[in-house]
Amino acid sequence: MLLLTGFLAIGCAWCLTIVPQGSFAFWAYLVLGLIASAAVLGSISLSVIDFIDEEDGPARRAARAALLRVIDRHLDTLARRRISLVTIDHYGIPDTKAWDRELRGFIKKVISPALADEDIRLLAPDGDLAGALAVLIDERIGARSAELEAQLEFDPDMTPAEFEQWCAARLARSGWRTRTVGGSGDQGADVIAERSGQRAVIQCKLYQSPVGNKAVQEAYAAMTHYSADVAAVITNSGFTPSARRLSATTGVVLLLHSEIDRFNEMLVAVGPSTELVQVLQRAGGSP
Repeated sequence: MLLLTGFLAIGCAWCLTIVPQGSFAFWAYLVLGLIASAAVLGSISLSVIDFIDEEDGPARRAARAALLRVIDRHLDTLARRRISLVTIDHYGIPDTKAWDRELRGFIKKVISPALADEDIRLLAPDGDLAGALAVLIDERIGARSAELEAQLEFDPDMTPAEFEQWCAARLARSGWRTRTVGGSGDQGADVIAERSGQRAVIQCKLYQSPVGNKAVQEAYAAMTHYSADVAAVITNSGFTPSARRLSATTGVVLLLHSEIDRFNEMLVAVGPSTELVQVLQRAGGSP
């Protein structure tokens, strides 16, 4: 193509020497010649750029591969942190400030020490590694976060441990900072959630039958042990009348899994934790 365009430009230049100046043919050959010349120069420029890129190509690809290996080692952790830190404000707009800080910290503390100086030069020619990599990394982590969020659909066949993770993820999506602590020595808390200075301890019960007093007692004890402001029990199967009565006297909030988002709404609506419990109780938070 370059050769053909070059011949066209030369041909037009030759025709300009034999046609009368100022004639229609003269102007037609002139315009065509200029277009062909511009195409030739463009092709040459692209060839030079491709040559330069080819020189750095293998090294840049190797640097990118090294970067992706580091990301992939921490991919699920980063994806869960993204889910937890990217919140939706009252107007439905994503708030990414906390996640942006987390991502830049990850780049500085984990990625930068793991890459060779030459890899950093190739990935961030201007020296701003965080700025150069933030979008690339966030795209990869965002894709994994979307996969994990797709798993937030409730599945009655999940295991109790998976149900704990599900509860934590649902609360995280609503703006809570969550961590699961279920297992031996958990002191009655499966999930600890914090937001706006409030701390909640939560028992997660994936049962086939209604949840009884024991879960309420454990959640109440966990609230004291973890110095929490509110305690809750979340289940898929409802509560016994005895559990409801104990909830009324201890202030432990009882929620079905389908009501988990209401917990967050009530916290936004009120201030002190004691008032929160009362409002939840009056609003029907205890089935």
